[in-house]
Amino acid sequence: MKTKIGVIAPSDSLEQILYVTDEFEGIEVVSYAYEQLSDVEAILSAHRYEVDQWFFSGILNYTYAYEKNLITPEEGSYPPLHGSSFFGILLEAQLTRKKVFEKVSIDTITDEEIDKILSYYDLQSLTYYNHPFEGYQYSDELVDFHATLYQDGKTEVAITSIKTVYRQLKELGVPVFRVTPSYLSIKLILQFLEERAQSKRLRNAQVATIGCRIDFELDKLEELHYSFRMKHQELDLKRFLLSIAEKTSGSLMQLGDGLFFIFTTRGQMGAEVEEELFTLIQNVELQTSSQVNIAIGIGETVSQAEQNVRLGFRNYKSFDEPTLLIVDEYQEITLKQQGAKITYQTVGAGHEWAEKLKGAPLSPGVVSKIISYVHHYQRSTFTSQDLSRWLQSTERNGRRILNEMEKVGLVEQSGEAQSGERGRPRKVFSLVQNI
Repeated sequence: MKTKIGVIAPSDSLEQILYVTDEFEGIEVVSYAYEQLSDVEAILSAHRYEVDQWFFSGILNYTYAYEKNLITPEEGSYPPLHGSSFFGILLEAQLTRKKVFEKVSIDTITDEEIDKILSYYDLQSLTYYNHPFEGYQYSDELVDFHATLYQDGKTEVAITSIKTVYRQLKELGVPVFRVTPSYLSIKLILQFLEERAQSKRLRNAQVATIGCRIDFELDKLEELHYSFRMKHQELDLKRFLLSIAEKTSGSLMQLGDGLFFIFTTRGQMGAEVEEELFTLIQNVELQTSSQVNIAIGIGETVSQAEQNVRLGFRNYKSFDEPTLLIVDEYQEITLKQQGAKITYQTVGAGHEWAEKLKGAPLSPGVVSKIISYVHHYQRSTFTSQDLSRWLQSTERNGRRILNEMEKVGLVEQSGEAQSGERGRPRKVFSLVQNI
């Protein structure tokens, strides 16, 4: 199956890009030429989801699309301008005008890129004035920048990457040439977009299992089996889950009293489905006063996804807000609440951690969770009371974990804090700097 890439570019740049795409047998190109930058909005509004990835001819139209919320960074990219592109167009300018230019004005390319090339080729005698990219709304400012420098005699030629700037400078009589991305830059971005599209396709094809478990109180078990009211509540739950299964093109199964699985694919798990699951948690808890646990397992196979759901249930705690617990194929756990997300690992995090935790009575998953909470809440210091709240545990257990983490060099004591009660003050800890 070919990767479909949409190309958005002015007509002259489009020809250049299509010349490179001919080398890619696995790519199907859909091209969209535009005259005005505002045309990009109409193109994406009509065709955004018809391709796998979007190729933008440059930073200007890409930034316009991104800042207008027409795409996300995961949906497209553009070829950057390198120093080689600048020198290529400078050589063209000198051959065309039969003159060696020693004073030039440039835009869009970064200062670092220009300085790097000038130093490498020992061209420090070249005088240049640069205006790095600041946003899609600065075209008029660029025209003034180039025109003023030329009229003041400070430059001999202008080099721009913006087509509208190029046209206006031509009308003003300023010697101007337009720089475009190099052949290699275009090729590398096409390869990147093709690989990302294929990766996303495989990722979306992974199995996703939504597990829903209602923890009924023990004194309600008999009511669960014999009360018509409880049976109606269970039917309402199944009806809601059936609606989610339909929206995700999935299959709903009941595996026991209060335990349901929806089998679907990762590509079907969008923000709308997550919002429905949050609503489900709120509705059921209001109607039954019972806790609802939602764990989502991702895996290469149905078996792996189901195992990750059960791992999620084992890591589920009592939360103040409706929470989705997602376990991916690497057993990384993400806690999602409406407007918030915390991610941590349930397995080791590399050789260095493995060495530190060797022989210590500490779970790598617990350590990763603590570090994730510290970064999430932007806490420079924390106490055993914080750990007890984050881990839904006792303060005594929090003190034990902190003592063990201190022994292996993951945290260090940074002070003490009075608790406001009689007794010894609490120790205050912080993460060591290399974590």
